[in-house]
Amino acid sequence: MGNRWSVLCYVFTLVLLWSTRGAHAATEPEGPTQLIQRLMQTINSIKPMNNGGLSATDQATNSAAAQEANAILDIPAVGQRTLGKHWQARTPTEQQEFIALLEQLFTKVAYPKSAEFFHGLEITVAKENIAGPRATVKTTVRHPKEGLVSVDYRLVQANGMWRVQDILLDDVSLAANLQSQFNKIITEHSYAELLRRMRDKLKE
Repeated sequence: MGNRWSVLCYVFTLVLLWSTRGAHAATEPEGPTQLIQRLMQTINSIKPMNNGGLSATDQATNSAAAQEANAILDIPAVGQRTLGKHWQARTPTEQQEFIALLEQLFTKVAYPKSAEFFHGLEITVAKENIAGPRATVKTTVRHPKEGLVSVDYRLVQANGMWRVQDILLDDVSLAANLQSQFNKIITEHSYAELLRRMRDKLKE
């Protein structure tokens, strides 16, 4: 379980529909399950970093994949939730800065780590529940080291499009887990310290 959380927390430290609107504008809007399947295919297409670095082609591929993944995850909503009560204390400029840092962490850390974790594994969609503008897509994946892992996606529909707002790993909310971690850092240290740690993560 520890390794699972280390991977999935990278996803938020762990997945929204800007870049894809043009590509899907002329087709029927995707349902929650189809969106999650496309998200996982997109993340799995990301090339891992090796000792020699990535070629220009692979860098372009990763950049395009990250942009598409960022268009499926509702990063602004995730960011607001993870800051919790501290969100309202931030100025609009600080809020935008935080969201930008979170998006960079997704792009440079979360997606590559997720691609590495799920590489070559078959993801099974177990169930889709839709209740008005909210939906949950329940999936499972059998990992050679971690065994059977349940990964559920919570989505919200706005303007006819679905976006991911939370991920549950074995029934534990990733957003809630990060909110607890962020709150601890801010309370025991400061908001500036949280930003410093986020920037340091980007430099690793």
